[in-house]
Formats: sequence, structure tokens, C-alpha cells
Amino acid sequence: MKQLTEKKQGNKNKRKSCAGVVMVEALVSLVLFAIFITGGCKLLLAHRQLTDMARAHYTAANIAKNHLELIRSFDYSQRGDFAETGILVNEAGLVDSSRRFRRNTVYNPASSNIIEIAVIVEIMDRKTLDFTGRSETLRSYYAE
Repeated sequence: MKQLTEKKQGNKNKRKSCAGVVMVEALVSLVLFAIFITGGCKLLLAHRQLTDMARAHYTAANIAKNHLELIRSFDYSQRGDFAETGILVNEAGLVDSSRRFRRNTVYNPASSNIIEIAVIVEIMDRKTLDFTGRSETLRSYYAE
């Protein structure tokens, strides 16, 4: 009988020590899970920012391409009238004060019968709300 009682008490002590170990294991696993989730969230945020930047550059290149195509539809003598500086345009390239993009068109006579037209579309930085550094430039040469 005495041995049976000792066995029961030994089992209770084992259960208490196992319960403590299980609790520590659960806390460690929760901490590891939180670390992995935080890393995953940072990865998703970085992916989102890169995707937004790529989309903005793609849109800026399309705005510049469409503006060059518009200029191409005019006569050689009229193309110089398209020189402009600091025109605010939206995603469609239409004049708008949404301030997402700023278009500059530079008319440069390269020789007596060749002109260079460069369209520079600057992309607004969403953090600073300023046009600093990020832009797309397309150049085209036209002969008379």
C-alpha cells in the first residue's frame, strides 16, 4: 500500500513538472510564431511598395509615350509649340491638378532639319509629396 501511494505521488510530481514544460514550450512557440508573422508582414509591405513603384514608372512611361505620339501627329513646323514645363497630369496624361505626375517637354533643334523632343514625366513621392528624383524620360528625333 505504501508503494502504491508513493507511485501516485510520483506521478503527480511528474504531471506538475510536465505541465510547466508544456507551458514554456507553448510560450516559446508563440514567440517564434510572432517573429515569423512580423517578418512575413514586412515582406508583404516591401512587395507592395515595389509593386506601387513599378506601376508608377510604367504609367509615367506610358504618359511620355502617348505625348510623343500626339506630337508626332502634327506637322514638323508645329512641333516646337509643344514645349512645356511643369504641367501636372493624372494617370491618363490629361492635365489635372491631382499632382501624381509632372510632365516636361523639351524641344531641342539638333540641326537645321532635325529636332529632338524629350518628354520627362516626374513621379510624385508619396511620403514627401514632392517630385524628387524619380522620373521617366523618352526622346524622339524628327526630321523635316
